[in-house]
Amino acid sequence: MSVKRSVVDTKDFVRSVFDATVQIPEGRVSTYGDIANALGDVAASRTVGMILAGNPRPIVVPCHRVVYSSGEIGWYGGKGKGTERKRELLSKEGVGIKEGKVEDFERVRFADFKIEPMLRDLRREQDALSKKVVERDDFGKLRYVAGLDASYAGDDAFAAMVLYDWSKDRVVDERTVRSRTAFPYIPSYLAFREIPALADLIDNRKDTIYLVDGQGVLHPRAFGIASHIGVAFNIPTIGVAKSLLCGVVEDEKAAKSPIRLDDRPRGYFIRQPGRHPAYVSVGHRVSLVSSVEIVSRFLERGRIDPLREAHKLANSARKSASMTEEAEG
Repeated sequence: MSVKRSVVDTKDFVRSVFDATVQIPEGRVSTYGDIANALGDVAASRTVGMILAGNPRPIVVPCHRVVYSSGEIGWYGGKGKGTERKRELLSKEGVGIKEGKVEDFERVRFADFKIEPMLRDLRREQDALSKKVVERDDFGKLRYVAGLDASYAGDDAFAAMVLYDWSKDRVVDERTVRSRTAFPYIPSYLAFREIPALADLIDNRKDTIYLVDGQGVLHPRAFGIASHIGVAFNIPTIGVAKSLLCGVVEDEKAAKSPIRLDDRPRGYFIRQPGRHPAYVSVGHRVSLVSSVEIVSRFLERGRIDPLREAHKLANSARKSASMTEEAEG
C-alpha cells in the first residue's frame, strides 16, 4: 500500500539536494536550512549537510555556496576540512568574507529553489495514515514477540528479526536481510528509510506482536516508524526507542514514568538497572498499558529481549559482510 508508493517518492532525495545546490547562482549563497526548507522541512538541515559533505562533483554541484544560517562559511569536503578553499572559491565569485562569515549575508542569500517539497508530501502521508492507528488491544492471544532492527554501513542496510516464544521464554527464529537504502536518516521520517529494509522480515504471523526500534505515537505527527509499520502491514506493533523525539518525561529519576505530549500521556519512560532506558509508545493494535507491561518484562535482568537480540544480530550481519568484503578485496 503506502509503503511502495513512499519508496518511489523518496528514492531521489539525495539527487534533489544536488539539484537544489546547482540552482544557487554564482555570487550568491544559501544555507543548509534553506535547501531543507525547499525540500519541505528544516529538520533535514543536518542531513543536507551530510549529503553535501559527500558531494562527488564539487564545482559542478557548487556546494561551496552553501553556508551556515549564521553566515559562517563552515567546511568544504567534510568535517574540519577545506575552509580556506571554500573562502577562495566564494571570494572569486564576488562574495565578501570577513572573519569567517559572509558579508551582507541577507542580500546575497538565495532561497528561490524550484524543487519538489518531498518532505511536505511525506508529512501529509503520515498525517493521513495516523488516523488509522488503533490504540487498544487488538492482537488476540499473545504467543510470539518479534524484535525488528536495522544496522547500516553507508547505503547498505542490514535488517534483522528475532522471534521470541512468550510462553516458552526462548528464541525460536531469527533472520537477516541486506538491501540498499534509498532515503537518508531525517528525524521524524525514519519509516521511509527503514520500512523497505524491514519489509521482507514481516510475515503477518498470527498471535505476534512486533517490537520496533523507534517511536510509535510518541512522534510529532503521532506516526513514528512503529505505527507506520503497524498500519502498513496491519500488524500489532510497539515502539521502543532509545531516545526521546518529543514529549516530556514526568519524572526522569523514576524507574517508570509517563511521557506527556499535548497534555496527555503518550508513552512511558522505563529504566531498569544495568539496561539502557526505553521510551515506549503505542505502535498499532496494542494499548499503552499492554505495551508497557510487555516491554517491562524484557527489560528485567536476565531476560531475553528480542529487540536487543535483533540489534545485535543486525550489527553482526553488518560486521560479517564487511569482513568478507575486505577479505575478497
